[in-house]
Amino acid sequence: MSRALGLPVGRRTRNVGASTLLAAAAALLLLLLAPQGRAQGVDVPAQLHTAHDMVARSLQLYREGHTQQAFDVSRSAYLDHFEYAEPKLRVLDPDLILDTEFLFANLRNSMNAGAPMGQVQATADKIYANLLRAETVVSGTGALAPTLAAGGSFFILFREGLEVVLLLAAILAYLRSTRNTRLAPGVYYGLAAAVAATALTFVAASTVLRVAPASRELLSGITSVVAVGILFYLSFWMLQQSDRRRHMEFMRARLGQAVQRGSLLAVAGAAFVSVYREGFEAALLYQALIGVSGPVIGYVWLGLGLAALGLAVVSFVVLRLQRRIPLQAFFRVAVTVTALLSIAFAGNAVRALQGAGWIGITNLLGTLPRLNPSLAELTGFHPTLETVLAQAALILVYAAGMVAFLLRRGARDRGSGGSATHGARSG
Repeated sequence: MSRALGLPVGRRTRNVGASTLLAAAAALLLLLLAPQGRAQGVDVPAQLHTAHDMVARSLQLYREGHTQQAFDVSRSAYLDHFEYAEPKLRVLDPDLILDTEFLFANLRNSMNAGAPMGQVQATADKIYANLLRAETVVSGTGALAPTLAAGGSFFILFREGLEVVLLLAAILAYLRSTRNTRLAPGVYYGLAAAVAATALTFVAASTVLRVAPASRELLSGITSVVAVGILFYLSFWMLQQSDRRRHMEFMRARLGQAVQRGSLLAVAGAAFVSVYREGFEAALLYQALIGVSGPVIGYVWLGLGLAALGLAVVSFVVLRLQRRIPLQAFFRVAVTVTALLSIAFAGNAVRALQGAGWIGITNLLGTLPRLNPSLAELTGFHPTLETVLAQAALILVYAAGMVAFLLRRGARDRGSGGSATHGARSG
């Protein structure tokens, strides 16, 4: 038969082999080019962002009992969005792609099997983490996100620490004025105990957030809400010097009682209460900041270290040299930074609650810009209607509070001026 075809057996075999190799190479080339062609013009961060929101929507539907709809939405999140981001990500981090594909499949299977909400939410939390990591792989961290992380960290510790230094200076000055310097060691015992208690509070909060049965997104949302409350209070507390004076008077009253007892333990207790209040606030604020820092977490520790160095210098100037420092200028800056941090945490709180399926999502992607993922987390600016409204509402509250504060201070100044004029005329 070989001769009938007019080709020697060896040559025909070689031609068939060459044709097979060419066909295989062509097929492989098509497979390689097909995803790349599909990825052309695709906004990968936008696809990942939409996939995140659709997973959150599927959780909301699943919680409401719409199992089939939840399954369909979660499947669409993968097929219609995450898959479009895969070609570029597969080159940058193939392991991340495989892990996320498995998680999406696990999410669909859990929903299809009617798994408990906690199990479904846990899988969704892992998907969220992978999507954020994927977006960071594509977009990078940029230069502004590390600056914000370090700056926010610096101001949290430096503001709280400065308050502690001023409290200690006031306590020691009170002891000197009452000639009870023998009780001064109690102040440092209280300080040491408060620092240790603050560290334990931070570790305990971290442990609770890690092992609590609630979802990671829900816990993150609750932590951010608490942080917003603390920062909101601090912003206006720093403006109200009268409130600050009342706090100092309260502290002196407690210290006076301790001095009357003549007990080191009582003085240490008064110092502990005054200092731990600041430490407790700092521990909770750092939990919220660390939760949104992601790949720029190292800059949070950098800011903390710089704040510690700054506080060491301030402590030496105030406590050792007994010099005054320009507090007014610092507190003006601190009020602004504190307000901005609270606005960022407000946006992240709503975003986290959206991820947990507790708040709906109205996507504004395309209408509003999508920031670099690290920058979006540190500013709390996410292109959804709910996060934008939360931040806008808080900005309006701050604006109204500032106007009220300025009007009240103006009225007080006019009243003081009027009283002074009246006194001068009477004289």
